[in-house]
Amino acid sequence: MYFLKNIRYFSIAKTLNYLKLRHIFSSLKKASGDNVLPLPPPFFISFEPTNFCNLKCPSCPSGSGKLTREKGFADFKLFKKVIDENKKYLVNIILHFQGEPLLHKQFGEMIRYARENNIHTEFSTNGQLLSENIDIIKSSKPDKIIVSLDGITQETYNKYRVNGDINKVFNSLEELSKLKRKDRPFIELQFLVFSHNEREIPNLRKIKSQYKIDKLSLKSAQIYDNSQIEMLPENEKYSRYIVKDETFIIKSGLPDFCQRIIFGSVITWDGKLVPCCFDKDADFIMGDVKTDNLYGIRNSEKYNQFVKSVFSQRDKIKMCRNCTEGL
Repeated sequence: MYFLKNIRYFSIAKTLNYLKLRHIFSSLKKASGDNVLPLPPPFFISFEPTNFCNLKCPSCPSGSGKLTREKGFADFKLFKKVIDENKKYLVNIILHFQGEPLLHKQFGEMIRYARENNIHTEFSTNGQLLSENIDIIKSSKPDKIIVSLDGITQETYNKYRVNGDINKVFNSLEELSKLKRKDRPFIELQFLVFSHNEREIPNLRKIKSQYKIDKLSLKSAQIYDNSQIEMLPENEKYSRYIVKDETFIIKSGLPDFCQRIIFGSVITWDGKLVPCCFDKDADFIMGDVKTDNLYGIRNSEKYNQFVKSVFSQRDKIKMCRNCTEGL
């Protein structure tokens, strides 16, 4: 039903472009990256309005203060440039990367501009600012909102969402539930599963029903070092890792392929193009959309070589060793 509702964002050009992307992905997978064909424009873009955040989540590079790249807010003119140059083939824009997107003063304008250019819009939020920005949501009409709720009591919620107020999240969900069906975004409630909150999972069904949530997602938490192993849930089906000899490894086994790098692109607030959302500190900058276009960067020699390495020796790339692609 959700797909059918949003089929209006497809055109003949966008559909053909998507089929080209699928063909190239399959070809690269079979050839182990040896024949990197010219990459078509991306199906989706993740655009970062800001990497500032209002919470201090311990395993989040932005919230924990471990993010080393400069912090700032995206220029709206840069956002318009990205949309204008890619709107012919772009189906979806994800308005988040690091940080809390609702901190950006022109966030509503970003949503409106993308929708005016027939692009599906979505963003993820910690929910702390949603209620006070409900008028912006009403007027800009994003297609999808992902709301993080990693606990159903203030005690469990605050263990990860440090400095957060769970009542603000519930108030936001209540505000969204009151919107008329035709005006209400698709709401996905995302629950990061940890050792301290996994026992609350059975109670989420009631919350889903109470606030007219469209989708409930149980998401495995990402950790970065052995000191965070204790955060992982006891039930291994909710973990993306296998713990062995007091260390952790990703369950996927890291197969040599990646859809994200083919189908999408990630742009930081200051215009840097990075391979995917796992490059949180922009260690693999492929180019700058302020001075170049996205299609040109995706078909540069630097990007070409990175794609080859992902499809042949993905386990050699540190960023990829913590990725869920292939699970």
